[in-house]
Amino acid sequence: MDRGEIRLSRRAAAGVVARTLAGGAIALAVGLGAMSAASADGGTLRVRFGSDIGNLDPARIFQVENQTVAGHVFNGLVKYDQATNEIVPDLAREWSVSADGLTYEFKLRQGVEFHKGYGPLTADDVKFSLERVLDPATKSRYAGQLAGVKSVDAPDPSTVRITLEKPNAGLLNKVTAFNQGWIMSRKAVAEIGDDKVALNPIGTGPFVFEKWTPGSEVRLSANKSYFEGAPKIDAVVFKVIKDETAAAIALENGEIDIFFALQSPVVIDRLRKAASITVLDRPANHTINLVLNTSIKPLDDVRVRRAIAYGVNRKALIDGFFKGTKGMGHSVLTSSFPQYSEDVPQYPYDPEKAKALLAEAGVGDFTLDLVSVGFSPYDQIVVPIASDLNKVGIKTNIKVLERGAYLQARGKGDIMTCVTGVVGPPDPDSPLVSLYATQSFPPGLNTSRYDKADDLLARAATEQDADKRTGIYRDLLKQTMSDVPVLPLYADRLFLAHTAKVEGLVQNSLFTVLTYSVSLKN
Repeated sequence: MDRGEIRLSRRAAAGVVARTLAGGAIALAVGLGAMSAASADGGTLRVRFGSDIGNLDPARIFQVENQTVAGHVFNGLVKYDQATNEIVPDLAREWSVSADGLTYEFKLRQGVEFHKGYGPLTADDVKFSLERVLDPATKSRYAGQLAGVKSVDAPDPSTVRITLEKPNAGLLNKVTAFNQGWIMSRKAVAEIGDDKVALNPIGTGPFVFEKWTPGSEVRLSANKSYFEGAPKIDAVVFKVIKDETAAAIALENGEIDIFFALQSPVVIDRLRKAASITVLDRPANHTINLVLNTSIKPLDDVRVRRAIAYGVNRKALIDGFFKGTKGMGHSVLTSSFPQYSEDVPQYPYDPEKAKALLAEAGVGDFTLDLVSVGFSPYDQIVVPIASDLNKVGIKTNIKVLERGAYLQARGKGDIMTCVTGVVGPPDPDSPLVSLYATQSFPPGLNTSRYDKADDLLARAATEQDADKRTGIYRDLLKQTMSDVPVLPLYADRLFLAHTAKVEGLVQNSLFTVLTYSVSLKN
């Protein structure tokens, strides 16, 4: 290795050794007690989805159900530890960074195979996947996440070299196993078709995509030749049960094993009291927000946006509708981020101040479209939001769209508002770039079309000192909460429940559920 490089893989390598030793210990334990343990392996795990899937293409993916399925099928160069969020090896066994911070070199694992006979993983597949996200023709939602990448090269089949235009302290977070970081097969995309891979995904992950029955279920089978070892279960079936009470009954009756995306406070309380049911919860990495399109009048006036912020009773929404199961959103970063700060402009409920700001802006009668996806709780919380805004003199028009129409409307970027959360990794650059960077203008996720964050985002990305980087992000939080292109409605908290049959499930903070670690008790 060149002496001008900084090797970052020492801790990663230690993790690999630890897992190798642990794997040996597990193998020995199974060998000694096979008769008692064999009956615990295998079986089909059944997981509740509240909404159907629609697109599993990493460049275009959105929605936690899609991301959950993709997380079973695909890998990234690196990944997050499900419990700790530490970045650990995935397809890359090690990596290094040049002394100037501009070049990242990844060494790939050997012998990794794509599903369904699509051949071995090579560095060319990684190059193809990342360049596909960057290609304007792809219209990726996540091109902004890789905007600082100058080139992706494959000098040999097991080496990937990423060169940046400027140093980016968060680059590893961009290539983790999530959204734009998931690696596709060049051969599969060419043979299946760029448009058809969205529902025919070919990855290297622990499970193989088998079948989608629209409106009903998604079926995955275990990848018996997975490079980290075969899953402990034979298959996973994601069953669409939209109504939460119906899903709770199915869990109690043993018709499903895991209740994913549990939102209703009434159902949460019910399942906490149920016998043989475990409810897990942890803070999320995201807020749920009301995005205000600053390119549409009168939302181009900051006084109108601040009036909306003062006019929505967010505390009543949290305490009343959610019964305290969510937290106050002081900015779009939650308390799970070290860069979190409450030293930002605050907007306590103040209808009189809202009215005064609207009068100062000279705004007469106008109608605000409140756009939501038709999925709980988003299609329900728009009702109290509309009621609050009506009280301060803003007429509202609630538009609840089915998932496909909602994503299409956001992609066009001509809607006045939308209720959304941007789930993602525990790096502040991810939600901030998605919501505020001009590179993320539609078809990206900057539906507000806010254009004043690029300088601070660039400074934060290139700052190598962690404390200084935190300071820049906190300056950006102050600025964006002053300009209010996005109003955080609440800081999300994630709940899921499972039966006593389920062992080894680890809840993550990404708002997905991954089941590679799960086994089923007989």
